[in-house]
Amino acid sequence: MSVLTGFLLLAALFPIESIQVEGLKRLKPAPVIAASGLKVGQQADKPDFEAAAARLLATGVLASVGYRYTSSGTGNGFALTFEVVEVDQVFPVRFEELPGTEPELLKILGAADPLFTNPVPATVQVIKRLETALNAHLKIDPPVVGKVLADRPEEIRLLFRPNRPRPTVASVTFTGNKVYATPELQVKMAGVAIGTLFTEDRFRELLNNQIRPLYELHGYLRVSFPKIVAKKTGDIDGLDVEVDIVEGSVYKLDKATLTGGAQDLLKEAAFKEGEIFRLHEIVDGLERLRASLRAQGYMKVTTESTRTYADDKLSVNMNVTITRGAQYKMGKLSIQGLDITTEPEIRKMWGMREGAPFRDQYPEKFLQRVKDDGVMDNLGETRAKLTFDEARAVIHVSLTFAGEKKAPEKKRVF
Repeated sequence: MSVLTGFLLLAALFPIESIQVEGLKRLKPAPVIAASGLKVGQQADKPDFEAAAARLLATGVLASVGYRYTSSGTGNGFALTFEVVEVDQVFPVRFEELPGTEPELLKILGAADPLFTNPVPATVQVIKRLETALNAHLKIDPPVVGKVLADRPEEIRLLFRPNRPRPTVASVTFTGNKVYATPELQVKMAGVAIGTLFTEDRFRELLNNQIRPLYELHGYLRVSFPKIVAKKTGDIDGLDVEVDIVEGSVYKLDKATLTGGAQDLLKEAAFKEGEIFRLHEIVDGLERLRASLRAQGYMKVTTESTRTYADDKLSVNMNVTITRGAQYKMGKLSIQGLDITTEPEIRKMWGMREGAPFRDQYPEKFLQRVKDDGVMDNLGETRAKLTFDEARAVIHVSLTFAGEKKAPEKKRVF
């Protein structure tokens, strides 16, 4: 609801000598003033100011509009100030199945609506205004409509497209594939693609997530999908998406290097230089590298691998960048569920001392050793709980021993 305030409620008309706008963040003053319908030099009074505030509110880009006016510096007219609050929830504008590139379509909207920004508030007034601009320029059938959509939770957008159902994937076929049979590839795509909305960008993302790793398992690092054709086929309710695959050649790992850590860490990864670059072996090697650092207390270590291709040699160099993060230390050890005789014995067995680098998986392995060595008779359920003190980079460990399991009583047979 707008707040309309005014001072010097004069009945006579006087010229407007200045107009200002307060509270703008995304918008510029000039188009806002133009949208008000008032101009410097115009004769006006309070009803004109109220009507101007109502016009601004009706644009859909402002959450509230107020105004104040005072006698100008010359004393011969009004100094008018609009006090506004912009709509704070805005969304990026996207286009789908419309003729023209995104920059061309955005240019149409900017030319038609001086208040257009990207991202834009997706109010009813704004959407209708932008729909009208696109339809007037494109003249397509069915006409353009705009809707706020979220194909992914993190990607809410204002999408303009023809007013018809969005196409979904009904089937996927492949051409050019030799390493894998088409049914194998279809099975891999079926669970993630069939029934989903089709856009080429989204479908390529699925291919990169589902099909590319299959080829990289065998060293086909340059596999590509140069052509994707989606079309209606027969009576299928949806689209048949045909993917052209260029499998390429098998690549070898030439050299692996390390950034952010000592080169001897590469021994833990055990990458096979000079052999076929197999994705699962690389993934396993990266996990061995991270595990070796977690065993030194770097519990939140991350790795990022980048590749440099030598296509003439069918080889690839890989660099692994390590971000170790904080080195966590062992904090307090607490033991629950044991009597005063057993607890000291278990505490003596515990080999990770307070203040020492925390060794990942040690608590779980310790409890397993207690079970395997038969330290306690009829040992019940055990569990380890880790509590992170992020400020001090300390991990406190709580070991819980459930009540001992009793051996089942033997039934006497009479």
